[in-house]
Amino acid sequence: MTEILPHSGSMNGKIHNFNVRVYYEDTDIGGVVYYANYLKFMERARSEMLRDLGIDQAEMLDYNNPEDVSFVVKRSEIDFNSPARFDDHLVIKSEIIKLGGASLIIKQDVTKNDHILVTGMIKIAAIGENGKTKRLPQNIKEKLNV
Repeated sequence: MTEILPHSGSMNGKIHNFNVRVYYEDTDIGGVVYYANYLKFMERARSEMLRDLGIDQAEMLDYNNPEDVSFVVKRSEIDFNSPARFDDHLVIKSEIIKLGGASLIIKQDVTKNDHILVTGMIKIAAIGENGKTKRLPQNIKEKLNV
């Protein structure tokens, strides 16, 4: 399993906190975060949350075990409330709010000083090596059921 590093974030109860610094490359000419980059921040936070929960996505992608799945975004709903700017320190708060047989819904808030800038509701589907929906293995469901 990949080592969990300090910058990987941490679980606080059911919520995973992931720190992000806004770099110049994340912004438009006015120094405001380009809207699509929030999706990148959220993706990184979800990946680190799974790592923190003991789920090794890289190992699962080898499909060495017949139960292995990979995760894909099936749906995303994003509400933009306030902009983040160059050099801001953001915290992406991720929480699994629904766990289904072959999917999960993760609520993600991008915050600055505990003020919610962006909220995302992301539906993740589990798929098998053939690219078709596949039930989550029991051991993965147990890890996700925080």
